[in-house]
Amino acid sequence: MKNNPPAEIILRFPRAAACRVGLFIFCWAFPFSLFGQNDSAAQSVRFDPARFRENSRILIGKLPIRVMPRREYAIKAGSSGLIELYVPPKSGNFKAGDRLGGIDVERIVLDKELMELSESLLKEKEIPQWHLQRKTQIDQLKTQLSTIEGERELAERMLADPGKYKDLFKGMKGSKETDGKSMQTYLSGLKDHQAKIMEILSFIQSDRKEELELGELFKKFESKKMQFDLREKEAYLTIPFDGHVQFLFPYVAGEKNYVSLGTELALVRDLSEVYGHVPIVDSRWRLLGKSKIELEVAVSTGVARAKYAKSLKKEISGSEQLIYTFLFDPSDNQVLMNQMSGTVEGKLFQDLGRKARLVPKFLLVSLNPETFREAGWKGLVENLVPGYELLQVGLQSIALAKTEAP
Repeated sequence: MKNNPPAEIILRFPRAAACRVGLFIFCWAFPFSLFGQNDSAAQSVRFDPARFRENSRILIGKLPIRVMPRREYAIKAGSSGLIELYVPPKSGNFKAGDRLGGIDVERIVLDKELMELSESLLKEKEIPQWHLQRKTQIDQLKTQLSTIEGERELAERMLADPGKYKDLFKGMKGSKETDGKSMQTYLSGLKDHQAKIMEILSFIQSDRKEELELGELFKKFESKKMQFDLREKEAYLTIPFDGHVQFLFPYVAGEKNYVSLGTELALVRDLSEVYGHVPIVDSRWRLLGKSKIELEVAVSTGVARAKYAKSLKKEISGSEQLIYTFLFDPSDNQVLMNQMSGTVEGKLFQDLGRKARLVPKFLLVSLNPETFREAGWKGLVENLVPGYELLQVGLQSIALAKTEAP
């Protein structure tokens, strides 16, 4: 013998479910109740659009979108080594220039001390030593010039009065006396050598030599310092701009944590502005006024709305895709953070500019499918809803408004 269910269980059947079942049966049976009636009867049962809800917006599309901050930066490990955090590994807001931690910081500190020593050596040893060497070179060249000048004077006197220095000629190299032609050649060689030394001395004493050689010393040091600055930048985890930081690396406090080159450690997001990137998959959306399109995204507090901001093009799967960018209200920026990973469902609405009745598309078509096939939406509205005009065809419904008097 079967036991009948208690009455209290039957009463627990949800009323909302019963209402939905009743509404489904009504919507399914209502169009069939019109079959078999003549045109005059069909005219008499035309529904009244005033029974449908009124709104100034209409849903035109649902699609996956991406919610993006104004800018986003992934902090990666610039080298492999031991990582140390200066702050607790918890999400929070930080300022530009703040340091979250570093990798092999002790080695960087030592390198920094060496750089400071190199700078001191450059200023206190290498530059003074260069000036001292320059002075020594100048003195040596001046001494050579004095010697050459003395030899020239003697050679000119010998050439001017060969008889006076005849005995001196006999002591020179060669079995024959040195003639005037040989002395003239010797004197010419002295003049050329003197001119070269004077040219070298002029360059050594010039500001150009100081500029070149001291500039080389400074450039070498600057290059070395730039390389150190790059290593220091890679070693420290520095915030590039004001923003919200989310730690990605599973840091364990109290233990040695090692990372490899390129590991993503934290994600910095600038939440001063948050955008919705919507791919325009329906070419008909391009015909709508951009200022009349709105984007809605579900958030924990309800929905967040965004207005059109700009358009851009992206390469997706080898083809160019048009993207509309919508700017959300700043009051929703914090609650939108949970929607910034991957894609989320977005809803596009068109602002109609005035109030209109939103009628389900399937209901209107079921009343007169023949007219819809022949004349489309506009003809169907004129046939079934006289006195109303079609404002827009949406995703699930159409917008009807009373025809305005001319």
